Amino acid sequence: MSDFNTFRSAIAATLALTVTSTASAAETVKWDMAIIGVGAFRVAGEALAEYVNTNSDGEFTIKLHQDTLSPAREILDNLAVGAFELGYVISSYHPGKNPLVSTLDLPFLPIKTMEQRGAVAEALFEHEDIKKEFGRWNTVPIMAVVQPNYEIIGKGTPPTTLDVFDGMRVKATSGIGDALGHFGTRLISMTGAEQYNGLQTGVIDAVAATYSAFGGFKLYELTDWYTVGMDAGTAHVTVTANRDAYEALSDEHKMLLDEAKVYAYAKSVEAQLAATDENVPIFDEYKLQRVEIPAEQVEKLRSEAAQPVWDAYIESLESKGLPGQEILDFVIAEAKKVQG
Repeated sequence: MSDFNTFRSAIAATLALTVTSTASAAETVKWDMAIIGVGAFRVAGEALAEYVNTNSDGEFTIKLHQDTLSPAREILDNLAVGAFELGYVISSYHPGKNPLVSTLDLPFLPIKTMEQRGAVAEALFEHEDIKKEFGRWNTVPIMAVVQPNYEIIGKGTPPTTLDVFDGMRVKATSGIGDALGHFGTRLISMTGAEQYNGLQTGVIDAVAATYSAFGGFKLYELTDWYTVGMDAGTAHVTVTANRDAYEALSDEHKMLLDEAKVYAYAKSVEAQLAATDENVPIFDEYKLQRVEIPAEQVEKLRSEAAQPVWDAYIESLESKGLPGQEILDFVIAEAKKVQG
């Protein structure tokens, strides 16, 4: 069975357990969604809204707002107070606010595909400690915005050996950036929309993200090389709902939302794969050097760089009385489970 079919079956099983009634909607419901980013990154939210809007007979609609309802770093706060009902929450933009789900930001987790990443995230969303974490912000997780494992695009000397990362200023999520930091990389924090200017002004030398993001933000215009096979992990993003708005939905509308996310996961994976096929020829057209990362380099990154980052993160969580090791063990066990 394919990864996606396995994933679809897992979601269906979850729905069978959680959705117990299909009472008719009593009134028209209109939600606003704060969506950010470009290209395939947007597709999860777009497809979720498309499915709901198409299949609700006008009784439940979701309106998308690109970068207008809230600054990206404040979406969680604005969801908490009910400024709008739905939005993209990027854990690494405020890790102190949802540190347990940010475990999915750790580098080089044993998660190979987007389908596997979605299945692991869905399982984690059902964990009681994760539910409580979202609950503290008056929110509930709806679905993950799955992305391929990150690669790096940059200017200057290409990283044909790990020592080239020494002194390189990289915009990356904290987990991946901290792992590269083992080899001397300087982690620079900025939003996706700030990356182009960061490269243009020399604030950063490289960006760790997806090929879709490289293409969507036109980073190939300012860079000299891109990596293949880094397999570094990815930034975790949750399509998150205001809890009061979610709990006010009828059972029928909750079921529709759950059906919509299965559709949205499939469309998101499809879009990310298409973005890779679309953007790599553009990188080549701009004569960017393709840097194949040998398997031995990836293994060195895992063993020498990732494990210390995992250990430090768990220690930080445990020092605050949070079940960091339990959550990491849960994530790894779920990753193994979905890999069969």
